[in-house]
Amino acid sequence: MSKEIVLIAPYEDMYAAAQRIVQDEKYCGIGVVQGNLREGLDQAIRAVESRAQVVISRGGTYRLIKQVNLGVPAVEIRFSPFDLLESLGSAVETGQPLAIVGYSNIINARDADSFRKIVKTNITVVNIAEGDDVHAVVDSCAAQGYTMFLGDTIVKEICDAAGYICYLHQSGDSAIQAAMDEALRIRSALKQERELTRRLRTVIDFVQDGIIAVDGKGAVILFNAVARYLLGITQESTPNRAVLSMLPFTIQPGRTALDKTFKIDGRLLSGSVIPVSLEDDSFGSVIIIRDIRKMQDWEQKLRMSLTEKGFVARHTFQAIVHESSEMAHCIAIAEKFSRYDASVLIEGESGAGKELFAQSMHNAGLRRTGPFVAVNCAALPKSLIESELFGYAEGAFTGSRKGGKAGYFELAHRGTLFLDEIGELPLEMQARLLRVIQEKEVMRIGDTKILPVDVRLICAANKNLVEMAHHALFRKDLLFRINTLSLYIPPLAKRREDIPVLGDYFLKALCKTYNKSIAGFSPNAAAWLRNYRYEGNVRELRNMIERAVILCEGTMIGLPDLQGGLHWEPPVESAPERGSQPEKNTLEVLEKNHILKVFADNGRCMTKTAADLGISRTTLWRKLRELGG
Repeated sequence: MSKEIVLIAPYEDMYAAAQRIVQDEKYCGIGVVQGNLREGLDQAIRAVESRAQVVISRGGTYRLIKQVNLGVPAVEIRFSPFDLLESLGSAVETGQPLAIVGYSNIINARDADSFRKIVKTNITVVNIAEGDDVHAVVDSCAAQGYTMFLGDTIVKEICDAAGYICYLHQSGDSAIQAAMDEALRIRSALKQERELTRRLRTVIDFVQDGIIAVDGKGAVILFNAVARYLLGITQESTPNRAVLSMLPFTIQPGRTALDKTFKIDGRLLSGSVIPVSLEDDSFGSVIIIRDIRKMQDWEQKLRMSLTEKGFVARHTFQAIVHESSEMAHCIAIAEKFSRYDASVLIEGESGAGKELFAQSMHNAGLRRTGPFVAVNCAALPKSLIESELFGYAEGAFTGSRKGGKAGYFELAHRGTLFLDEIGELPLEMQARLLRVIQEKEVMRIGDTKILPVDVRLICAANKNLVEMAHHALFRKDLLFRINTLSLYIPPLAKRREDIPVLGDYFLKALCKTYNKSIAGFSPNAAAWLRNYRYEGNVRELRNMIERAVILCEGTMIGLPDLQGGLHWEPPVESAPERGSQPEKNTLEVLEKNHILKVFADNGRCMTKTAADLGISRTTLWRKLRELGG
C-alpha cells in the first residue's frame, strides 16, 4: 500500500469504521489495514517501507510502534468517556464491579468519578505499564472481585480464555477522525518542513562558498558540496573529527573567527566561524570556507564589469612617464597620500596630468577594489548638475527615468570620486556638495530617503581656488574641506627634462595606433619640441605628436610635420640675444598673448575661443593669421 498516511486497526470493527470514514473526500488519501500488536507492527513497518509518512493506531499496537521508532510520526487514537459508555452498552446497568484495563491512559481520575456516577457500580482503572504481564493483571483484578472487564483486544482475548465477561473498548468515529485530522496536520507540516529544507539545501549547495554547520556539541551536522570539494572530502560519512581537523582554528561556542588562511592540496583557502545564537544562547556555529583564487578571479571580473561602465582607474604611478626631479617629487608625495583616506586637492594647469595622478592614487590606496568615478564639473550642464551628482527618484521631474537614477556619489560608494575642475561648480551647488561631504549621506532629488555614502574625494582645479575664495567665487568652507592634502603638478614648461621621454613614449604608441614605422625626431624637430611653450601641457604635446605622425611620410618626424596645418607660428621659448631689449608689454603684445592663451586653453577650438573673446569666428581667424604672419 503506497499511502502517505496509514491507519493500523487492531480489531475488525475499527477496520470497518475506518474504511467507512476514508470514503469522505477529506480522508480519501489515508490507507487502512488491520493488525493487532505484533501483526500491527509488521503492517506499520511495511507501510513505512512503502513511503508512508505518518502511521495511526491505538492501545498496545500503538505502544509497540512507538517503541520500535520507525522514523516517522505515530498518532494515537485516544479514548474518551463517551467511547467507554458506547463500548459497555447495556452492561452498565448490571451494577457488577468493573475493571477497566488498558495500555494507555484510558480514563483520567476526574472522568472515572463521573463515569462511576453514571454506571452506578464499583469501578477500578488499571493502566498496564511496559513489561507488565497482562494475564497477571487480569487475575489480580479477578481476585479482588472484578469479574467484568473493559479492555482492548489482548485483554479481551485473555478474559475470554479465562471465562470472564469482557467488553471490547472500541473507538468511536469521532476519535478515529480526530486521529486522522492530527495525522493530516502532521503530514502538512512535514511537507512544509521538507520544502524548506530542500530550498535551504539547494541554496547551500549552489552558493560559491563552502558551508559547514556544527551543533552545540561540536558535531558536524551538515556540509555542502563546495565544502567537500575545497577540503577534499569524498564522502559525507567522513568523521566529524577528520573534517574539523582540516581547519586552522578551534571551534569555540560563541566565538567568532574571521578570514583565517590555510592551504589544502596546494589550494589557498580562507575560513571563518560565525556562532549561531538565539537570545544570547549559543547552540552551534556555521563555518564559511572560500577559495581565495576564485575570490580574486571574481574581483577581476567585477573590475572588468566596472571598466565597461567606465568606473575604474586605469593608470598607476608606474605608468607616469617622467625624467625630471620635479615629477619624481610629485609622485613621492602622491604615493604617500595614497595610504590615507583624506580628501586631496590637485592643482595644476590644464593638461598637466591631474586625473592621471588621481587614478594612480586610487589604485595605490585603500579603496583600489572599489569604483573610480571621474566627473568633469565644467562639462555638466548647470540644469543637470544636481541630478547628476546626487541622483533623482522616479517621477522627480518630467522626463525622469523610470525607477530613478543613482548619482555619482552613489556610484562611487566605497571607492573614489574625482571631481575635475571643481572651481566651475555654481556657488549654490557648492553648498549642497559641502553638506554631502560633511554628513556622508545623500538624498536623491524628489526622494525622502537618506542614503549613506562612503567615498574618498579627490578634486582638481586649474584655477587658483584660494584667490577665487577671496573674491567670493568659491566657498571657503568647501575649500577647507577638500584641501586636507594638497598636490601641485608643475606645467610641462617647468620640467623640460620630461619632454624627450614623453615625446618618445607618445611616438611609439601613436605609430602602433596608426600602423606607421617612424624612428624618431629630426634634430630640428627635437629642438623645437624642447623649446616649445606648451600652454596646453602634456595634452598639447601628445596632440602635436599625433598630428605629426599622421602627416609624416618618411621615417623621421621633421619640423614641417610638427608645424603642418597651423595658421600661426606656435609660441616657442627662446633665449634673448645679447644686448637686445625685452619686448615691451604694449597693448598689441598683450592682445596677442591673450588671444593665443585663450585659443590654447580651448584646445584650438575656433567656436569656443571666439565666444570667450566676444568676437566672431571670422575676426578670430583673421587675427590668428595676422599673428602667424
